[in-house]
Amino acid sequence: MHWTDIDHSFCEAAINGLPEYYNAVSSLFISGFGIYGMMNKYNELFVDVLYTNLIIVGFGSFGYHWYGNIGWGLFDEIPMILAIFTGIIYADNVYYLAHRKTCEQYASLQTYMIVRKKIKLLVYLFSMTLITILNVMSNYRKWFPTVFACAAGYLYYKIFMLLRLMSVSAKHSVASKAYYSLATIALSGIIWITTEVSCNSIHHPVFLVGHPLWHFFIGHGFYNLIQVVYFIKINDGTYHLRYNSMYILYRFPVAIHKIDT
Repeated sequence: MHWTDIDHSFCEAAINGLPEYYNAVSSLFISGFGIYGMMNKYNELFVDVLYTNLIIVGFGSFGYHWYGNIGWGLFDEIPMILAIFTGIIYADNVYYLAHRKTCEQYASLQTYMIVRKKIKLLVYLFSMTLITILNVMSNYRKWFPTVFACAAGYLYYKIFMLLRLMSVSAKHSVASKAYYSLATIALSGIIWITTEVSCNSIHHPVFLVGHPLWHFFIGHGFYNLIQVVYFIKINDGTYHLRYNSMYILYRFPVAIHKIDT
């Protein structure tokens, strides 16, 4: 395998050939959301890691759609694997912290939770490593979309479990934003599957919008989801979440909210 070996291409290449201009340029939306997230100087390290992953995914995707070779293909897909598992680990850690607060009086249960957390971390990192290695093998690369979808489905499960731990008042302020983020990500996946699969049979220009929409909504959805999970972790009453005109979430102090209202 060489970096310049041609890999599989997408609908735009089937219609217009390489480079895939629309797909490549729209990939930068993903990096843009990551950069926007990194601009918040009050992020904790793990949140910055997640937003940095978005930047790298967008960069790798740009190269993949522009050149269509295996090197850039792996630069696109491997960061996606790292990003989704990093997100799972972060969501699981926030779940652990929230769950620990509900059973502080039970020392034996806390010990069990700590051991369970460490075992799950081993499983996550082992799975991430195995999937990354398998994705380099030419006979397994076709399974990448399915494997990524399964990992994303597990992340959804962790988010739903996290929301179940929240109090009624706290859930009221954040649940709708979490569901919107998850729906945005799901919508992007549906668009990708519909347009790319349909394009295998019908090379119609209308399908050219599918992949760029996937890039925008996947970046938008994951940016907001990171904000939601981080907000749940720091939910100490000092911050609120609000949408801007682009339905991008941002945190702001409660005092500012009181002045506005």
